[in-house]
Amino acid sequence: MATAVKRLLVVEDDMVDARFVIRAFSAIGGNIEIIHVVDADHAPISLHAGQFDYVLMDINIPGTDGMELLKQIRSNEKTAVLPVIMLTSSMNPRDVYRSYAYGANAYTIKPSSISGYREFAEGFSRFWLEVAVHPHTTLPH
Repeated sequence: MATAVKRLLVVEDDMVDARFVIRAFSAIGGNIEIIHVVDADHAPISLHAGQFDYVLMDINIPGTDGMELLKQIRSNEKTAVLPVIMLTSSMNPRDVYRSYAYGANAYTIKPSSISGYREFAEGFSRFWLEVAVHPHTTLPH
């Protein structure tokens, strides 16, 4: 049975990291379409314009930072339950705590290698695409 294509919004200002994420998901195949924006100011425009299944974002981005974007996502009825995964280089316990306090579904440290990004993409796909029940599939009709 073919599964529907899932849409992932990647909010990442570092083009190298963004390419690593995109390449890693492409390398593992699967039914995921990636839309990339470079800052938190463009993310709400993309979220409003399209239907996304997941958001993957960095904390340290120009303009509105990732924490503020996370609060915006959670305060909008359309995106309040959208799975948000923080992918960042910050190992600061305060950032981890605040991310979860503001509603992140997961917090992970950016891999340090291309193979690490591939492992991340494989783990993401196994959990979020194959195991987790998505909130949009459980809406009452």
